[in-house]
Amino acid sequence: MQEFLQRDLGSSLLSISVLLGWLGISFVLLRIVAITIKKILEAVFKNSNQ
Repeated sequence: MQEFLQRDLGSSLLSISVLLGWLGISFVLLRIVAITIKKILEAVFKNSNQ
């Protein structure tokens, strides 16, 4: 941790923001996949009930 704080502050902030950006992108992609699977399953079960 000490070595991380002794590095250039700009590069540290940049790496933190890149990590947060990737986390945000992956969260959005997982959310889209979950909604898509939910809609597909709803459509399949709605058709099988009729």
